[in-house]
Amino acid sequence: MDTIKKLSYIFDRKQKTEVFWLFVIICIGSGLELLGVSVILPIINGIMDPEAMLEEPVYIWIYNFLHLTSERPLVMLLLSSMIVVYFVKNIFLIYMYNKQYRFIFENQRLLADKMVKCYMSQPYIFHVSKSTAELLRNINEDSGNFFGALQAGIKLLTELMVCVVLGVFLLIKDRTITISVVALLAVMLGLTLKVYKRFLLKMGARNRYYQMSLNKWVQQAFGGIKEAKILNKEQFFYQKYDEAYKGHAKSEYTYHTLLMVPKPIIETLCICGLLGAIAIKFWWRGANITYFVPIISVFAIAAFRLLPSFNRITEYLGTIMYQKSAITSIYEDLKEVNELNARKKELEKQDISMDFHDKIEIRDLSFKYPGTDKYVLQNLNLAISKKSSVAFIGQSGAGKTTLADIVMGLLEPTEGGAYVDNVSIFDNLDGWHKVIGYIPQSIYLMDDSIRNNIAFGVDEDEIDEEKLNYAVEQAQLVEMVKGLPEGLSTQIGEMGIKLSGGQRQRIGIARALYHNPEILVLDEATSALDNETEKAVMEAIESLHGKMTLIIIAHRLSTIKDCDFVYEIGDGKAMRKR
Repeated sequence: MDTIKKLSYIFDRKQKTEVFWLFVIICIGSGLELLGVSVILPIINGIMDPEAMLEEPVYIWIYNFLHLTSERPLVMLLLSSMIVVYFVKNIFLIYMYNKQYRFIFENQRLLADKMVKCYMSQPYIFHVSKSTAELLRNINEDSGNFFGALQAGIKLLTELMVCVVLGVFLLIKDRTITISVVALLAVMLGLTLKVYKRFLLKMGARNRYYQMSLNKWVQQAFGGIKEAKILNKEQFFYQKYDEAYKGHAKSEYTYHTLLMVPKPIIETLCICGLLGAIAIKFWWRGANITYFVPIISVFAIAAFRLLPSFNRITEYLGTIMYQKSAITSIYEDLKEVNELNARKKELEKQDISMDFHDKIEIRDLSFKYPGTDKYVLQNLNLAISKKSSVAFIGQSGAGKTTLADIVMGLLEPTEGGAYVDNVSIFDNLDGWHKVIGYIPQSIYLMDDSIRNNIAFGVDEDEIDEEKLNYAVEQAQLVEMVKGLPEGLSTQIGEMGIKLSGGQRQRIGIARALYHNPEILVLDEATSALDNETEKAVMEAIESLHGKMTLIIIAHRLSTIKDCDFVYEIGDGKAMRKR
């Protein structure tokens, strides 16, 4: 029931409606499966004793309605009807499975999209505490596993419906044989669930850990490939990846082996139950041998259909238990983001624009990261006037970047607040972000063109050429672009591997300027550059003094020599140095 509750929460109304109609289609398919088995017995009886058919009211009516003169045409009619029934049945089953698979994979896509949107909309602090490998696992593997479990649930429903209708049909034909076989199968199914449940739940959770580890070691191996090559550490990353894959492989082959174990046991129990019941009726109760011919024929055909169904039922139940941890993870993540979105909707009712006329103020601000007791910043106060340039200096770990992240609205203060013209920036983050540009120490570059990296997140056919040219000019990229055969359309490789450090930083500056921000935050934007390259990049930055508000985090004094104000961050405080 807990799993059904979580599924109900994850699905919206449209998806629940689709599940209902899928259930209706499955019911029709089950009815056709019953019809396919039930037409066998009258045909066998008709072939063995055609005259006896005319003792049944339905056959008498058909015989008279068609003005037949003998039983042979009636038998031929039944044979033809059987061909039609099986033809219609199997055409419908193809349609039914197509609807199932379409529902599964279309909604798997929607869930993966929803998960990406879920994580992208989470606050920055969420991403600080989560690894990319874990998020990738949740989006790719968990969404697939979730719908693998759902697909197993739908197929489980299909097989149960088939088993129920065929079981009722067989019960009508012979109670003793049916009850004997069903009782043995029910005992086997109950024991399987009891033995497997805890083991499969634990194994499924463990496999999610290995899936995350696989992502982590692939990312770390290729992300640090340069250092790995220089230090000859390729073997280290290979071994770590292989260890994770060994754990994943062990979980998978153990899981699939367990799913197959009940199959031979179920087949043995079914045959033993069928033959045992026949022996009882024949030997002890003295049933006539002619009684068994049509009955055994029906049970043989039913068993041909039911045995695979019972095998698949145990398999599907095992799959649902194995993937339960993935369902739980998706449920918890989506519940968290839905609560977040509910809060954001209240803010979206406000005007999305945010004006900056006078100053930014930090008032009585204190901050500590979740799960820690130590304050990074404590009772901090300062003001930044519009179009001034302010520098934050201090030792590593003093809280400079944390303070900048709060000013940009990425981190929310534990106490106190950040205000623009007496309005809290957290009352309208979307509007606040429209006036901010950001240049980090390490520029993230997509494996794409210079043009698309500058107009970050803008569709190529929507790029504003005027804004693009302005950003290129202000970032002093004009000469570099002119020297490239394809200009702004030049592909720069993954993380801009085809560019120098200075060129990457200039693209970062151009990206920040493309949207014409009023405030520009530079977080150690030149610390990784050599002196000559830093000088060239700083020329581009210095040209912005007086045009916009600059907030600069730096170690080198040369970077902040032209700043209007300098604050030293340390011991949670901000001490003005200039």
